Amino acid sequence: MPVSRLMHMWRTMYECHQAQKRISQRLSHLNDNQNKDFTTDSHLQATAQLETEVTAWYISFCKLTKSQREYVRTLCRWIQLTACLVDDQRSYNSSAIRRLCEDWQLVFDKLPDKVTSEAIKSFLSAIQLIFRQQLEERSLHKKSDRLEKRLQKELNSLEEMEKKLEGSLPDGVDPSSLSPKHPFSLKSAKIEALRKRVHTEKTKYLNSVQVTKDMITNNLKTSLPFVFEALMGFSKDSARAFEAIHSRINQATCSDASETSTI
Repeated sequence: MPVSRLMHMWRTMYECHQAQKRISQRLSHLNDNQNKDFTTDSHLQATAQLETEVTAWYISFCKLTKSQREYVRTLCRWIQLTACLVDDQRSYNSSAIRRLCEDWQLVFDKLPDKVTSEAIKSFLSAIQLIFRQQLEERSLHKKSDRLEKRLQKELNSLEEMEKKLEGSLPDGVDPSSLSPKHPFSLKSAKIEALRKRVHTEKTKYLNSVQVTKDMITNNLKTSLPFVFEALMGFSKDSARAFEAIHSRINQATCSDASETSTI
């Protein structure tokens, strides 16, 4: 019977989500003092793929709950419209079926699908936030890397300039003692300013790496158990709903069989 299979499916789903919740709760034991893990292109691709999958998951879940309700409501309306076509001998069965469908609709209306969909949506928002932070980190890394390469290029140029000056300056004159307006002095000042800028951008980048790491860890610790907790509630209530429907169908079947044997 389809109802019994649906009942079994949701029981199995409940057990799976229960196991998933237990696994996700182990994230709380993660050591926050691990080595820094810089975001790579592979990390970005993985996060983008996860965002795509969770988006599809959210849409599919919303479609599932909406379709279930629409099916039961349509079925109830159809039974109400055909009730007038039932003869007196079948009026009892018709009333029983109508009550069953009404109870079925009431059960689905009470399912905690809003809580579950919001939990999935919250998890999706966390993933999107992580993805934006990873992009920011990668942007800061590229900027810092460009500045470091520029600094190294300027240092090489300054070194060449210093070698040329050593052959032209009088004995005992150090290039660092030249006038502030001398090209060598101006270039040295420019490099020092660039060095400070490199340090600033490098610090920003390393701080961003830590922000990304903390964001991923904290969101996984909070969002995942919350999602699976909500899914457990929904699957448990769904299993109970189909169990109640299955029980009513069995009662109606037994009642029909009893009446038939009496006749």
